[in-house]
Amino acid sequence: MLSGSFYDIQSFTIPDPDNALQEFVMIAALNPADPIFGGHFPGNPVVPGVCQVQMIREVVEMALGRPVRLVESDNIKFLAIINPEKAPLVELKVIIKPATNQLHSVTASIISGETVFLKFKGIFEPE
Repeated sequence: MLSGSFYDIQSFTIPDPDNALQEFVMIAALNPADPIFGGHFPGNPVVPGVCQVQMIREVVEMALGRPVRLVESDNIKFLAIINPEKAPLVELKVIIKPATNQLHSVTASIISGETVFLKFKGIFEPE
């Protein structure tokens, strides 16, 4: 789990239950002092792609209230580098739709201001 060390949750918005669109929004404050940035990369910190996907997973777990695992990723596009010194706050927008059985189809993005860092589509299932 990256929450609490790599990033801190500033806010977590739960959608209106009357709205058909189940979009969860988390504002995260990245910690440029985290040891991950010491190796990725010294003097020029960059949020690793695997950490971005893990952050999405953690939003899905918070939204569903249980641990999940990624079972399929249809599309992951890294569109810009996240430097925690230049973008200390990022917004994760996560849309969760039930697929089949206990599978959940997830569409997500990580943004800061006008910059889109990541676009994601995948399937999660309970662990």
